[in-house]
Amino acid sequence: MWIQRLIWFLDRMIFYMLILPLAVAVVYTLANDLWIAALIFSVLFYLVLYHGLIRIRIRPNSVVLRNDKVVFFIPGREVRNRFDFVSRKQKIVELPSYAILDRPFKIEMFSADANGGVNACRLSLKLGYLMELTGWQRAYDSYIRHQDRLPLEVKRQLFKSASQVVWLAPAPEAENINEFLAPIVPELNQGLENFGLKIEETTCTFSAGPRLARILAEEQEIVERVVA
Repeated sequence: MWIQRLIWFLDRMIFYMLILPLAVAVVYTLANDLWIAALIFSVLFYLVLYHGLIRIRIRPNSVVLRNDKVVFFIPGREVRNRFDFVSRKQKIVELPSYAILDRPFKIEMFSADANGGVNACRLSLKLGYLMELTGWQRAYDSYIRHQDRLPLEVKRQLFKSASQVVWLAPAPEAENINEFLAPIVPELNQGLENFGLKIEETTCTFSAGPRLARILAEEQEIVERVVA
């Protein structure tokens, strides 16, 4: 996604802004027999080279690929030697977190009651990546296919799945709410599996009345129009 590309670009820009002047300083001091300054600049050059080229900082939710096939998943931040991956012909791709994992997805479901009124269920879904090889491959394939549109595609899939769920408003007791969510979450997860995602946490609120009104965000309007 564009934020990840921007971070990578800034990281590379800072690296070259440091390494090139240091390289010039090392050559200049050696050419003029400034041995102490040459030693200092050489140490700084090595440190920048090591931290920017040899050492690699792996961000959370990254996959390691060989021939575009996922080998394994790296859930947390790690620091590794770049040549450990280059020697195995592997590359690292950071799966998106922004607009996918860092905020809940809001989904609304509606149904009519026996008295001609309307019941509304507002779900707040926190997502995470599936912890299995096939799920990591689907997550990578979805990221490559959709790029910056991935959060919108995930929301569209959730909207489509939620529109097919048949439900009745539960009683206000907590245990009944949990019973109400038990069959709904697997239904929503079925669509998310295509993206290598799953629902990790769910909260819900209910409202009922003769008629209900809501204010739509622009993104929600786009999702509903596309699905319709």
